This record gives sequence, structure tokens and C-alpha cells, in this order.
Amino acid sequence: MIMAQKKITIPVKKAITDLASGDEKKMAKAIQTISSSGNILVLGELIALLSQTKNALVKKKLIALLSDIRDTDAKQVFIDALNDDDFNNVKTDLVNVVWNSKLDFSEYIAEFVALSMQGDLMLAIECLTVVENLAGPFEEHHLLEAQLYIKEYFSNLKREREQKDEIIAEVAFFIKEQNDGIDADLLLD
Repeated sequence: MIMAQKKITIPVKKAITDLASGDEKKMAKAIQTISSSGNILVLGELIALLSQTKNALVKKKLIALLSDIRDTDAKQVFIDALNDDDFNNVKTDLVNVVWNSKLDFSEYIAEFVALSMQGDLMLAIECLTVVENLAGPFEEHHLLEAQLYIKEYFSNLKREREQKDEIIAEVAFFIKEQNDGIDADLLLD
């Protein structure tokens, strides 16, 4: 059964505007309005606002709001944002949101492995944290895709980012452990 897409209502649009205002009372009410609407369509606008704001309080409130989302449809929106170059300035924040989220991103393990290699040291550390805390179990093709990313990274290694390379090596070790578990399970069949 396909559910009809909700539209973003005028009160929710006003709430998004109020959230960006920096006025604590307006922001608190806006978060309540957005949270109670349960409308996944606002997620893209919230991520865009996170990317654009310079206000530390607004940023903190947005991160908390995004971390509290429980709708499983939100997972793909977060992954799409993480793969969008327009949000490079908030990728570390978005990975942190994923890490603090109640949602299970296990099926996206390969995306987090790839992302760990694309950014700076802080992004790599956040991705390692997410990968190590994914609930699993992992599907074999996701682990194989992650291994391909790791193999490509280390085959092109220039040894200029030593700390980041150590983080990627930890990611690789985690993936290897998970894959060994799958191979062992296959032997038991």
C-alpha cells in the first residue's frame, strides 16, 4: 500500500522559519511543532538550514531535532544528504546525527566506509564510530562493497594523512571481523 505524501503545512513552514530565528522561545515552539507534525518532507529543509546557519544555538537545536527522528524513511534522506556535495560543510554533523539516532543504519555500512575516506580526520573518526556501533547483522554484499572501498583507498595511499590512515585501518579491521563472521556462518550451513 502506497501512502499519500503529506504536504508541508503552513504551521510547519512557519516553524522552520522560527527555528532559524535564533529566538529561544520561537525555536522551542518550532521544534515542538515540527516534531509533532511527523512530516518527513521537512527533513530536507532542516538539513539545508543546518548547512546554512551560523548560529551555534540553532545548529545545536537542529542536531538534537534530527537525532530524535524515528521514521525509517528518514534513513535514505540522511544518506542522500551525506552523498550531496552541497552539504560538505555539515557532513560531520550529519554523521554525528546518525550515530545518536535511534534508527538502524546497518544496511548503509558501505556508505559510511566510503564516506570515512572522503573527508577529513574528524569525519573519518565519526564514521568509524557509526560503523563500530551499527547493530548488524550485515548482508554479505554490503560488506564486500565496503571491502572494495577499503582496498581502493589503500591501493591509492600516498602516506600523507597518517592519523586518518590509522582510522581507516580500524574501519577495515572492523569490516574484516564482520566478514569473517559471515564466512564462518556460511561454513556452518
